[in-house]
Amino acid sequence: MNRRQRLTALVGCVALASGVSGCWDQHPVETRAAVAAIGIDPGPQPGLERYTFTFPNVTATTSSLSSLSPSQQFYTIPVVASGLLPALAAAQRQESRTLYLGQVRIVCLSTHLPSAVWRRTLMTMADSGRFVLTTWVVAAPVAQAVVSVTPPVEVVPEVGLYNALVCHCQAIRWPGRGWRVWAAVATPGVSPAVVSVTRQQDRFHVRAIAVLGRHHVYRWPSFATQGWAYLTGHVTQGGLTVPIHRAPQVVGLIRGTRHLQFRAAGGHVTAVVQLDYSGVLVGEPAGSDSVHQDRLVEAAVAEHIQRAVAAAWVEAQRTQTDPMGWHRDAGWAGVPRADSTDWAHWTLDTTVHFTLREEGVLR
Repeated sequence: MNRRQRLTALVGCVALASGVSGCWDQHPVETRAAVAAIGIDPGPQPGLERYTFTFPNVTATTSSLSSLSPSQQFYTIPVVASGLLPALAAAQRQESRTLYLGQVRIVCLSTHLPSAVWRRTLMTMADSGRFVLTTWVVAAPVAQAVVSVTPPVEVVPEVGLYNALVCHCQAIRWPGRGWRVWAAVATPGVSPAVVSVTRQQDRFHVRAIAVLGRHHVYRWPSFATQGWAYLTGHVTQGGLTVPIHRAPQVVGLIRGTRHLQFRAAGGHVTAVVQLDYSGVLVGEPAGSDSVHQDRLVEAAVAEHIQRAVAAAWVEAQRTQTDPMGWHRDAGWAGVPRADSTDWAHWTLDTTVHFTLREEGVLR
């Protein structure tokens, strides 16, 4: 075989290989069981957890969805195991198709689990290489109940909670993307925070954050969560009602910015935060005294934000957690700190400015 023949044969082999490459590591969809959500709750004894794997019903079609109840659009496999990987192996033994983790939408961990289980699970997700780290990590008192919520959906079975968190339609930009939570766990001076979900009948509600402490997971009150959102710039289209002359005034589409700096003196640290927010007065027609009315509304909203911030500050000190990441930020700014969650020598100095924007309905 001369040189030209050898070259022709080589090109032919490359062409043949390129034609079949990519097929060897692919699996038909009918042979895969795509996990949509995973719930993790305390098990029957220490060292064991209850895992609930939720799968979309692959027999559902566009035409059949209208005749299927929400509960028929998904099915679950529950197992008890000592970790995420053993749980996957146990679930695989009950499933005739290969488990596929590339479409996991939600991983929900119980707030009753110790922090060590949370950290172990997050590290396993990151290290296994089988999870998409854009998965949303959330908290709930009972994780199994959350991953079993299957509200009516369109076209194909989908996880409603995931859609709610990625729709950019929530008042607060909730924390919880898997890679962000994992990064916060691995970063000193940050207490990871995720959205806390509760189930009421067949619906889910998101109102607060859960913060991962040293040994426990703390669910912050809703008002303190508002304060955290203002302090961290997570309010994107908030809304609240304030009483003016005993008449409720509704303010919506609240958004803004925050500016943070640190002052250190004699081992004491002061976090100086300036919050500049604005919103829209909804449904209030302008009148002869509208300017004075607006000033009253602005002052009332600013006071509300100030009280919410104070509640967040109290909760951070009570739980010895730092979901704002201020200890990390102070360290990066060269401010010495005694401990990653120690607030003993810290003071909060907050200034709030709120203004109404002239874009409300009927204004």
